[in-house]
Amino acid sequence: MKILLTNDDGYQCIGLQLLCAELSKEHEVYVVAPNSQRSSTSHLIHFHKDIEFKQLDNYFGAKVAYISSGAPADCTKFGVLNLGVTFDLLISGPNDSENYGNDVVYSGTVGAAEEGVLCGVKSVAISKLGHGGDYQSCIEFLKNNLQTIVNLDIGRNLLNINVPNVEYKKIKGVIVTTQGDNKYDDYYIKHDGDNWYLTGEKINPEFATHDDVFYSENGYVTVTPISIRQTNEKLIQTLKYSFKI
Repeated sequence: MKILLTNDDGYQCIGLQLLCAELSKEHEVYVVAPNSQRSSTSHLIHFHKDIEFKQLDNYFGAKVAYISSGAPADCTKFGVLNLGVTFDLLISGPNDSENYGNDVVYSGTVGAAEEGVLCGVKSVAISKLGHGGDYQSCIEFLKNNLQTIVNLDIGRNLLNINVPNVEYKKIKGVIVTTQGDNKYDDYYIKHDGDNWYLTGEKINPEFATHDDVFYSENGYVTVTPISIRQTNEKLIQTLKYSFKI
């Protein structure tokens, strides 16, 4: 099959390199990835602004590979529109650290997969829990489920997958579940002049509901279908008589 790879950690991320090398053994793999770290760029796209797309001579078995000064979603859009390939699947990641709960709103990994859906390509965002560690469980999960994912009828939705940072044989199972509501104690620190720096730490979840945060932190691969359409259908009925001219 023909697979487009991207991420938000940049083309030098070992996870992207390992995934490309592994999938290239059996599939036609293309890569368009940022030239450096682009985390927390969400679905940023550069309109009416020059960005660079530089072709690499070789990249871990990829048929064609580009690196870009743009955002992850730019990379997806360029790959779909300019490489002249009809892709069977877009994979964004594997990301270095989880993208579950509210992280999904900020994630460049997820943003790249969203752009894939908008471009008409079946798309997956995949992340491993925690910084550092081994990407092999992410890669093994994708290999074992690649054909299943391609065969699924998920419409205008993407699959957001989070994989525990443990040996593959120690993963408890796979749970298809909802997006959770994790929180951070974010705050800004003032630096020189008018410069401020956002920092903060994750607040330990209370696990009030069984969702992607709960199951991921308890040793399961989580798969969450995420819709491109953001309309809250239930609220339409609640709000329809609330406004007047």
